[in-house]
Amino acid sequence: MFGLLAILLVVPIPHFRATPAWHVGSAGPAHACAYVSPSRCMQAVGWASTVRYRDCPNCIPPHSTLAHLPPGGIVIQLTYSRERPDRAQVGSWPPRIRDVRAGFEGVPDRYGVFQTFIRTGHLERSLFVWFGRAHPTRHQLARANAELRTAR
Repeated sequence: MFGLLAILLVVPIPHFRATPAWHVGSAGPAHACAYVSPSRCMQAVGWASTVRYRDCPNCIPPHSTLAHLPPGGIVIQLTYSRERPDRAQVGSWPPRIRDVRAGFEGVPDRYGVFQTFIRTGHLERSLFVWFGRAHPTRHQLARANAELRTAR
């Protein structure tokens, strides 16, 4: 039984394609989710940003990075997790970023944010996409969606 449990909670580390236009990174290996045992939940975090990423891997919101984000900038934070029992609703991946909200708890309204939490199989994906303006341009949305499609 322990072998099956270990297999079920193996979590891949999210990686984005590195290009000159994006700063990418990840924090691995996977680690236990906050406040629970590793047998219950494991997670790994990755990010892509048009400015240097300045926060801890799973700091939400990424205050230091947002402070340097110009109006045309984008920050993507992606967490993969496996949880027992599954928590997220089943969905398709990648989502299409379009429903951006102005502001977030502790974040000024001048920034926009898209967030979703979905499950494909037993892999849960928590996604935050931050924009340097409350209402991103079509170009920003296209850039964010294109970068999100590179996540592995």
